[in-house]
Amino acid sequence: MAEPKSRARRGVERSEILDAAFNLFASTGEQGFSIRKLGAVLGVDPMTVLHHFGSKAELLRAIADRALRDIEMPVSTSNWQSDLKAVANVYRTLAHRHPLVFPLHFRYNATGPTDHISSEVVYCALRQAGLADADVAGLGLAFYAFVLGFALAEAEGLLRPIGPGDETELEGLEPETYKATRSLIPALKTLDPDAAFDNSINVFIFGVAALAARRPDNSAHKSKVGFATH
Repeated sequence: MAEPKSRARRGVERSEILDAAFNLFASTGEQGFSIRKLGAVLGVDPMTVLHHFGSKAELLRAIADRALRDIEMPVSTSNWQSDLKAVANVYRTLAHRHPLVFPLHFRYNATGPTDHISSEVVYCALRQAGLADADVAGLGLAFYAFVLGFALAEAEGLLRPIGPGDETELEGLEPETYKATRSLIPALKTLDPDAAFDNSINVFIFGVAALAARRPDNSAHKSKVGFATH
């Protein structure tokens, strides 16, 4: 009688590897993740993992994109302002839902197919606003840099009301030199992350509209762009 195949010898699908890799990374973070540990979870040789993904870097890229599949991706509409807000909310939600995976999104221009969906929405929105393609390319990346940075800062606890220790430190600053900082203590104690996020996105949108309105060939487009943020 033939010996039954062990789990270590059977075939394993790429999708199964990716799901296991995502679950391991999401629970342990990068410090607790390795190809060897993933192989042990799957019951396969680590080289089997690399056979499917080519390298650890490509596996991490796939894990980052896999995280986005848990969130409903927006589609382009006729309202470019709302489209930018929708994409921003996707990545903020991602940071809240998968904080240990989220930092991977800083490493790649795009993590894969799901990430490209959001990029298309952003690029379409910026073009719809009336920007030239050279501006769209740069501001598209700047948009992601801002949104990812904000979301990471929030996930790490930076965007939260200050506590007693922080308040004591600020109150200890020299009054004349740090007049503005000290005057903000009450506001910092009641900081609303949601309001800060909305205000930040609105500032970006106002800036896009202002830049688009300055284009010489955009005079007919100005009335459509405006500064609406609905």
